[in-house]
Amino acid sequence: MEMIAACGVDCSSCPAYVNRNTTDQEVLEKIAAEWSAQMHQEIKPENVPCDGCLLVGEVRLSPYCHTCGIRVCAHGKGYVTCAECGEYNECKTINGFFRLSPEAKPVLDGLRAK
Repeated sequence: MEMIAACGVDCSSCPAYVNRNTTDQEVLEKIAAEWSAQMHQEIKPENVPCDGCLLVGEVRLSPYCHTCGIRVCAHGKGYVTCAECGEYNECKTINGFFRLSPEAKPVLDGLRAK
């Protein structure tokens, strides 16, 4: 089942979501090491599991998703994703994110076309 985040990433294919219930410490350590290198900050294995950023209330979010400005902005405007926003094409934040996650742009573009 697809779970499209505000930024266009499919949470259901994210390693943090896929492994949200794992007890395999090696798997969590591997993800944490990859993300730490990628994001230039320490990500601890215990902070990897994520319930998906579309959920509200008491949920586990990965450190990146927890503080994600894209998520905060979209949800603050009452949108599920940035595809709903009238400023989508001009937004420096989401367009900057596409440089890091180019697979997210076609997802959001597809949602806008609906």
